[in-house]
Amino acid sequence: MNSSYKTLVREIELGSIDMSIALALQSILIKHPNVSFAGVTPPHPLFGKVSIKIMSKDIIPEKCLIEAATAFKKELSSLYDDIISSLSKSPEDVRVA
Repeated sequence: MNSSYKTLVREIELGSIDMSIALALQSILIKHPNVSFAGVTPPHPLFGKVSIKIMSKDIIPEKCLIEAATAFKKELSSLYDDIISSLSKSPEDVRVA
């Protein structure tokens, strides 16, 4: 293991978000060049809190999570645009509120 970088580990509580959102963030995080590990802790049945554990190199894990959330937001926006575009080509009258 290369000791020229500083390894930082944090477990960050994400609250009571859906597990699929946490897993999507994990998927983005593991592609981050400064993240060496990202794992999701499923919610306890009594407490319902999801957390994510991030191990990063030379950057605080919270910043990696913010960058992943920003990337996820862009992906969702793109998906939304694709869906609206697809529906506008539909012969049925579809209205978005």
